[in-house]
Amino acid sequence: MPYTKSQQNLRLAKIVSELKCNKQVNTQSLAEYFRAHEHEPGAPLGCSARTVARDIQHLQQALNAPIEYDESERTYVLTNHSWSFATPIFDDEFVSMTMLGVQLAEELAPEPLKGEMDRALTQTMTVNSSKFFDRTMMETILAASGVKSHIKPEIFQALFDTWRLRQCVKLKYQDPQGKNSEHDFEPHLLVFHNGNWYTKGYLMGTREVRVFACQRITGVAPLLRMFQSDRKLLEETRRNGIFNYPKVSGIKLHCDASIAFYIHEQQIKFQSKLEPQADGSLVVTLNPTVEHEVMRWVLGEGGRIQVLEPQELREKVAEAGREITRCNS
Repeated sequence: MPYTKSQQNLRLAKIVSELKCNKQVNTQSLAEYFRAHEHEPGAPLGCSARTVARDIQHLQQALNAPIEYDESERTYVLTNHSWSFATPIFDDEFVSMTMLGVQLAEELAPEPLKGEMDRALTQTMTVNSSKFFDRTMMETILAASGVKSHIKPEIFQALFDTWRLRQCVKLKYQDPQGKNSEHDFEPHLLVFHNGNWYTKGYLMGTREVRVFACQRITGVAPLLRMFQSDRKLLEETRRNGIFNYPKVSGIKLHCDASIAFYIHEQQIKFQSKLEPQADGSLVVTLNPTVEHEVMRWVLGEGGRIQVLEPQELREKVAEAGREITRCNS
């Protein structure tokens, strides 16, 4: 089956994305990736290694992409990460999904990034049309859980720019107790977590991991030193969360029938062990979980969840319940 220009452009964009992430790729690994995702919605990417080779050649020759082949590693590398893939893709589905992604991202981004996204979306809709969305309809798509704290626009802009350039910074920071400090910092990650923005990385020149809440940053000054992205830190954060709290195993809960519906709905993501009871309730055995997150869930359900195991967690929840009663009696 012949490939459309839109399909080729999607492959080109993905190849450039993989190279910019410093992934070790060659024609065979990219072809295997595209075939693995061939049947996903919006991903008509399946092709051969020879097609990928032609795509890379097109990037090099037609678009002047700084892509070189590393003979020792047998992989391709992007020698200049500031180079951008600017080939327009006017496929209606692509335009629609781009608009959708920007609209949702706007709900989470602080200023001035939010304003820049809004201007980009307006410009996209000025020169492109979509039979699925117009600007009025786009505004009906909301992310209900948006940003919960205010970040000074100039602070986020400076942090965003240095993160994008992989440039070290001198951070001025005020902790929750009002104590001020300064840190020479490598901002490897920008993370949106529970309604707040954080930057995670290393103290400059060390492997000491630090996390700073963006709303508590009072100053950002770029330094002359650059850093290399650390994919290990990214993967570890994806696997364990931004704060890497210790997780507790063997948590077993009895959940009332009135909340069983949403527990069933969340199992695709959380994959807990569920044991349905005759009265419609559930006994849930959680995968290793951060203890304080479970406590917040149990207390938030106001008596609809009973901790069965471990006993230590059961006692902590009971003590928190007694304190809540004392404060509100």
